[in-house]
Amino acid sequence: MGCLPIPLFALLGFGLGYLVDNRPGSLWGGGVGLLIGLVGTALVIRAMRRANRSP
Repeated sequence: MGCLPIPLFALLGFGLGYLVDNRPGSLWGGGVGLLIGLVGTALVIRAMRRANRSP
């Protein structure tokens, strides 16, 4: 579950970028999607670690 946003957002960004600006847009979209996926993964892992802390 923690690594799912990375390929998901990268592929969504690639597709949206391709629709907007063909090949150059797909590269930018994939890069932005990858960045969003990495941030999402970090947030999910951080939330899971906070929830797993013992009081």
